[in-house]
Amino acid sequence: MNESSPPRARLLVELPDERFEVEVPSGRKPSVGDIVELDQGFTGKNGLPMALVFCPDENGGDLYEAEVYEAEIEVLEKK
Repeated sequence: MNESSPPRARLLVELPDERFEVEVPSGRKPSVGDIVELDQGFTGKNGLPMALVFCPDENGGDLYEAEVYEAEIEVLEKK
């Protein structure tokens, strides 16, 4: 079975509160420099490209999920 990891990116900016959600007690708000996993791309209401991202924790859960503009992340190369 071939399990590929999702593409990853580094968060370059602080996100406004309305664009992220912390769903677990151990979660936290996004921070500049966080490494996030890209889930799905879409077009924002203003026509700009966006992506749904998740910030994984060390236990296999997610610290938060967020909607980011492509300009707010730096996509990292797969190793």
